[in-house]
Amino acid sequence: MPLHELAATSVAVRLWVPRGAAGDLAGGARSVLEGVAAIERVDSLDVRGFRPTATDIRVDLLAEVALVADAEAADLEAGFGVIEATVEAEA
Repeated sequence: MPLHELAATSVAVRLWVPRGAAGDLAGGARSVLEGVAAIERVDSLDVRGFRPTATDIRVDLLAEVALVADAEAADLEAGFGVIEATVEAEA
């Protein structure tokens, strides 16, 4: 990890949270985001909507994250469970 502080970035994300995941919906979404290699840390997230399916819950959220160097939306979308991601702005 770099010695300098990484800037927070706002990202809009649509992802899958497994049904039966430990904790609440926001906690499950945080776990999915924390597993994405392009994300160094998740500072906060705000669930904007969700749609249950038979095996998963599709969640739309806005998150403040610190991205690894040179990460882009495509790098976020490569994460397991991420359907779509848009980098909104650097805070």
